[in-house]
Amino acid sequence: MKEMEHKQKKITDPIGLLIIALIIASCGGNASVDEARAATPIATVAAVTPESSAGEDTPVPGVPCDLPLPASGNWVVALCETFDDNDYGWQEETQDNPYAAYTSTVANGKFVVDYRAKSFEGFTRSALTWFDVAKERNFVLYLTGEIESAFTESSWGVAFRVNEDSFFLFSLQNDGTYILEVFEENRWLPLITRKQTNLINIGGPNTIRIEASGDDFYFSINGEMVNQFSGGTLPGEQIQLMVSAKEGASAVFTFDNVVLQK
Repeated sequence: MKEMEHKQKKITDPIGLLIIALIIASCGGNASVDEARAATPIATVAAVTPESSAGEDTPVPGVPCDLPLPASGNWVVALCETFDDNDYGWQEETQDNPYAAYTSTVANGKFVVDYRAKSFEGFTRSALTWFDVAKERNFVLYLTGEIESAFTESSWGVAFRVNEDSFFLFSLQNDGTYILEVFEENRWLPLITRKQTNLINIGGPNTIRIEASGDDFYFSINGEMVNQFSGGTLPGEQIQLMVSAKEGASAVFTFDNVVLQK
């Protein structure tokens, strides 16, 4: 099973950065990831298009946005980011900590994270780093991300319903897979097990859409809905962008065209 040790700042911190070291698997007292997932009931339902999917309806006034909107109807634009500048206040910093060394910056119309995970637990774990996006409980989020790396065990995604003790995480890995997990009561559980899809462009840009509406979540990759989950009851409201790499791996993550509606 997976365990997690972490070094974090509170979400209310202006920097708002979480760095998490996560056991992938080991030959000792931990079961493999597959065994842990096999023992965990998976709650998924057939993928259907949510009522608020994108359309031609006139959006409710909000933040001005020239990008395509991920949802129609009464969803208001709360964030429309093309990274032409950093007026929004994305976390630009250089960090060198026990888990990873990285630089994050807004440059050339992108948010770029140059990332290297250190060796800290015998190459059995992954380092994860988080950047604040917004605070919304019900939302539709659309963004494009790209991984430049020779390592398949690097990933990016979005954590939502985040508080200090729990969150959901939807992520794409550099091997063409996606997964939905929850961290709660100091353990990881897969809610949608890791799935391979030819929708993911390995080594190229990928756009994800996440809708969280009440207890129901909908997930799309590159314009096609891939899965949904019902029963999401965590109390948090924070939304965060995540990058991750296994110990010893390096990657450059690039993000663009972030649209958030609430």
